[in-house]
Amino acid sequence: MILIILFLILVLLISYPIICYKIFKAFRKKDKRKFYRLSTLLLILVLIPGFFFKILPGSDFFWQPVEKIQEKNYNEELTGFEFNDGKLIYEYETERFFNGDGYSIWIYELDEKTADYFKNPNPSFFKEYPTTDLRNHWQTEFWKKTPFDKKEKKFLDFAHSSLDTLDFELEDLLNEEGNYYGYEYYIHNFGDRELVGDIDFYIICPNRKIMVKINHNT
Repeated sequence: MILIILFLILVLLISYPIICYKIFKAFRKKDKRKFYRLSTLLLILVLIPGFFFKILPGSDFFWQPVEKIQEKNYNEELTGFEFNDGKLIYEYETERFFNGDGYSIWIYELDEKTADYFKNPNPSFFKEYPTTDLRNHWQTEFWKKTPFDKKEKKFLDFAHSSLDTLDFELEDLLNEEGNYYGYEYYIHNFGDRELVGDIDFYIICPNRKIMVKINHNT
């Protein structure tokens, strides 16, 4: 996806000077039809990235409902229950390399209805989720009740981050009764060694009314 975006940006950057040159030639030749046609094309090419990257004023009015729908659908893939993330109460992200490598953690505040649901989720929650189209080539560890199984420590170590501005750490959530954790991961093989190379790690805390989402790619 990132490579496609970079390719499109490159195409646009090449197109701008070419179109501008043709507009100038049409203007010099007083070819009004061609001048207006190329000017319209240039305007469209300028507006498209502004709209796509939400720089253009008013573009948020279009993207916000779309993002909310995508958010609900993604959470349904994660849990089997459709809900929005809620208020973002903690965020930490490193810079991402061109191939997507980097680390991100987000903690969201769940609304009352969503928190109540996860106090007694559907049995399929523990047998079928998370299962996302985005990670269909990764391995999945379905949702489990806390406390965290120490045999899975290598996955937590890879997903770990200190929560400097909060009054709890990830370990607190994973050792606390009544919470859940699940993850999707990809193992890199190095001959006689296997290392966790990519992970999406999730924690849901119904009593605290929060959900943790972590992504780490290398």
